[in-house]
Amino acid sequence: MTWLKAIFIGLLLLVIVAISGFFIWLAPVGAGYTAKVLCSRIFVSGLSSERALREDVLSDNNSLLSLITANIDLRHQTVSAHAFGFRTRVAVYRPNLGCTLTDPDHVASLQNTAPVLRPIPPQPLMTAPLPPGTDRRKFNNILADAMDEPTIEPSRRTRAIVVMYKGRVIAERYGEGITVNTPLTGWSMSKSAFSAILGRMRLNGMLPPLNYPVSINEWDTRPNDPRVKITYDELLQMSSGLEFDESYWNPVSDVVQMLFVAPSAAGLAVSKPLAQTPGTVWAYNSGTTNVLSAAMRNLSMSMQQYQALPTELLFRPLGMRHAVIETDSDGYLVGSSFMHATGREWAKLGQLYLQDGVWNGTRLLPKGWVAHATSPAPNAPDGAYGAHWWLKLPDYGNKLSQKGSTLPEIVPADAFFALGHDGQSLSIIPSKDLVIVRLGLTRSHNAFNPRQFVGGIASLFPTHQDDPARDNTTDDTDTPSR
Repeated sequence: MTWLKAIFIGLLLLVIVAISGFFIWLAPVGAGYTAKVLCSRIFVSGLSSERALREDVLSDNNSLLSLITANIDLRHQTVSAHAFGFRTRVAVYRPNLGCTLTDPDHVASLQNTAPVLRPIPPQPLMTAPLPPGTDRRKFNNILADAMDEPTIEPSRRTRAIVVMYKGRVIAERYGEGITVNTPLTGWSMSKSAFSAILGRMRLNGMLPPLNYPVSINEWDTRPNDPRVKITYDELLQMSSGLEFDESYWNPVSDVVQMLFVAPSAAGLAVSKPLAQTPGTVWAYNSGTTNVLSAAMRNLSMSMQQYQALPTELLFRPLGMRHAVIETDSDGYLVGSSFMHATGREWAKLGQLYLQDGVWNGTRLLPKGWVAHATSPAPNAPDGAYGAHWWLKLPDYGNKLSQKGSTLPEIVPADAFFALGHDGQSLSIIPSKDLVIVRLGLTRSHNAFNPRQFVGGIASLFPTHQDDPARDNTTDDTDTPSR
């Protein structure tokens, strides 16, 4: 009987550990994720409460999220979530800032603070038919396949596709309940948009040269802090050397805690110590974008001006009337992950980069900014990453296409990409004059192949020589020579 008693005690201890682990680590993450995602999908994207819960929170996700209870307040535009009454988190919607995750005690103070911005005049994109000679049947079949489901149980969930050719929309498709005016999350595509805002600041004289160290109060005020040597460029190229765990499966990882638990995403990011010498090791790190966000705040005269930068510097010039970058509870823009925009607005960002930073005849990004962003970062594996832009697309299993792969290289070599969680992608192909946006909710890597999608579309359009008027020779980014 002694061994039975030992087994019982052992099982009891395991249960206690599991329950403790749930309430200590999983509950706050689950409550934060549920409240934040529901709030953004309901009040920013305009999805129904039932659909947002069913698809965006529970579909293909950890079953423990089903233990989280959510309360949606349509009148006050808040979503609270908790686990059996414990670890309550609240997401608050505010105009021009989207949804912010916070604790119940801070809801009222957040609701009373939001920047007042001038309305953005519309800049509708022109449309055009498919160019003569394009295989219409193949083109439509590629789009239809991307919108279709590979199995009876939905797993692809493509929500929006926009294809631009020579600056005009030639095709767009939308999922059920999604329209041309529906802002959709970009997740890590936000990083590429955030780099464009930094480019706008550089052009306007608000940002120092990229080879200058970033100004972070916590670093600057500590004697002999080695992090004061980290440059803007090292952050943009993911070679800051900062310690950061990017494991999304781990509830206590830095990225999960930063997005769904910590009161300040920027605060957590700047608190990380150095793990390597800056500029020596490439490591994808969502925290680096939020370090840049903190630096951007230091370069602004006020919180009001800082929070208005995305709108005034990027969204207004491009006519992105529905776009928003959400903040943490301390007011810092979560540039790593929390931008929403319509399919056409994401396409406008791509078109700006296709046109070397020029929009309607006006230069919005410094000369050389796009060329630098799309040049391989030092130490990036197989040249897969530039400066907050990807230079290669993932394939099955989320592995990047590698040189020497047995897979055919169907995506043009000059293509570059903004990529995000759940299958978000913005593809720019200068040699084809193409911009391709695909937004959805695809958690299974086997449900959708971005290389086949982008490569299939690109193969139907002619390749042209570089435009002689396109000038990347003058570099105004002031990046260090290597």
